[in-house]
Amino acid sequence: MADSFIYALIGIGVACAFQLFYWFFFMFRLKKHPERSTKNFPVSVVICAKNEAHNLSELIPQLFKQEYLDFQIVVVDDCSSDDTPLTLASLKKQYPSLYYTTIPSDNVYRHGKKLAVTIGIKAAIHEHIVFIDADCRPTSTKWLREMADAYTSGKELVIGYGKYAKENGFLNFFIRFETFFNAVQYFGFARAMKPFMGVGRNMSYTHKLYDASSKFRNNIGILSGDDDMFVSEMGTRANTAICYTPEGQTISEPCHTWEEWVTQKARHISTSPYYPKRIKAMLGTEIFTRQLFLLGVIALLIVGDDMTRIVTLSMWALREIVMHISLMIAQNRMGEKGLWPHTLIMDIIVPWIQAFVWLWSVTSKHRDTWK
Repeated sequence: MADSFIYALIGIGVACAFQLFYWFFFMFRLKKHPERSTKNFPVSVVICAKNEAHNLSELIPQLFKQEYLDFQIVVVDDCSSDDTPLTLASLKKQYPSLYYTTIPSDNVYRHGKKLAVTIGIKAAIHEHIVFIDADCRPTSTKWLREMADAYTSGKELVIGYGKYAKENGFLNFFIRFETFFNAVQYFGFARAMKPFMGVGRNMSYTHKLYDASSKFRNNIGILSGDDDMFVSEMGTRANTAICYTPEGQTISEPCHTWEEWVTQKARHISTSPYYPKRIKAMLGTEIFTRQLFLLGVIALLIVGDDMTRIVTLSMWALREIVMHISLMIAQNRMGEKGLWPHTLIMDIIVPWIQAFVWLWSVTSKHRDTWK
């Protein structure tokens, strides 16, 4: 075996070793069911809405059908220009316990969703607050019960799973797979080391934890990323729980064009600079070693000798087996169907598309101002 092949094998061997560590330490964390509580305590459900008249007319009745004894619903109408005010007034007649408030339009002061979230928290009368977006729907009437049951001893933050509806086409499959993969990743970090993100369309935390936060309350002017900023600042392995049961999820309509998805993803990526340094280092190293390993495998299979190919294929097969098993377990736990069999091709495609979105996000001046 030539020295050049040996050095190349050492290089991809190091990359493979990190990949195996990453998958065993972070991505295998859903093999164990989360702890559950049986406590009954009142909760406040906060919804921030901007031009969501149609969605609110569907979501609010569904929320009032939740199988939970004591909960409050708070809606913050953030400068809507559609029929949202009329819709909320009509819903108030049907559901007298519904509380809503409005942020008036201001041509001078520019604010993001964070202001609406803050106002919703202030209006919440209960200690435990659950968040859902107007364009989401609970996957069951037990959604609130599942989120509340995640509050075992010492927990003050619950990160839930917000998935996307299944539709035809590659874009839809890609969005669902990427959302699933990211969730498995941040659930794993929450259990293994430190939570760094969550989705505001299915999250819960206490008033006490919010009051202790500084970045969230002191950075109202930042237009997006209220969920990630809060989780990365206040979440710890000890105080954070995860909820991924099929009954405790929310489901949303996905983007229907690549341009729409790229814009949405770039908005999410804009918060990544606020992640702790060790989290950024781990995420960056995972992406780098994944691409280095896959490129190295392809190169050595093409130009290597027989022994080099055998060693290379062995490392590749080991990583693939570990990856497929962990995602298969996660898929079964989360009730996602038909995703993990396509892991091989998505493992190659996803990082490159994410890299493109990152480059676009740091070079483009376009920014969405709300969600």
